Amino acid sequence: MRTILVVFSFFWLSFFGTAQVLEFDMLEMKYSQGHYGTVYRKANRLMDNPEYDFSYLPRYYRILSGLQLAQNPRWLKRNSWIFSEASELFEKMNSTFEGRSVLRAHMYEMSALKNDLKQWAGDLKVIGDRKTFGQVELLLDRYFKDVKYILELPEDKTIAEKYKEVKEVVSISAQREQILNQAKKHIGVPYKWAGTSPNGFDCSGFTSYVFQVELDKRLARRAADQYQEVKKVRKKHVQPGDFVFFDN
Repeated sequence: MRTILVVFSFFWLSFFGTAQVLEFDMLEMKYSQGHYGTVYRKANRLMDNPEYDFSYLPRYYRILSGLQLAQNPRWLKRNSWIFSEASELFEKMNSTFEGRSVLRAHMYEMSALKNDLKQWAGDLKVIGDRKTFGQVELLLDRYFKDVKYILELPEDKTIAEKYKEVKEVVSISAQREQILNQAKKHIGVPYKWAGTSPNGFDCSGFTSYVFQVELDKRLARRAADQYQEVKKVRKKHVQPGDFVFFDN
């Protein structure tokens, strides 16, 4: 697989309804760490619980982890339904506002998955598995055609160089520069539910820590509360360092 790196120009925060959902955060964390079997099992359990029927996320992570697991021929042989169910889910999500919002909020995962599927399709073509190759290509053509490689960093560019390009495009204040520099110091810190220190952060714990250290400014602990207290700006006026919230 090609190296995928994430470059943050903004602090991206997400929350569901009025509160974070621990079970969904765990799915996202485990998926990002490559624990696809664990994600698949946990997503199935959440789908069996009516309490989580309000969200696409359990089924979304079931499909994403399933497509990763399907690259093992033995797993695919036992779960050949994965392609038809993936098509059904993406079709449904693309046809509803909530579904499209979830896909947009998780575009980094879709971008990385597109990269993996294209790599898999290439391998299938080499070994002559026409049936599976056709199924993967159909998914790519129908549901990933407009997904850009937004996270793919050219091998000849470092994160620092990419960040410099962003700064050259957008002129920002010295204070915003300080905030972003403080935030960059913690790249690589692991996700931790309710984490508020460099030993582990969750989303709102990370932003509240950065603002406290850099500006001596106290922010609310929960993402939903941070949303309530911040000044709202139009999308066209957003700058690096601003918070961007997603509501389901």
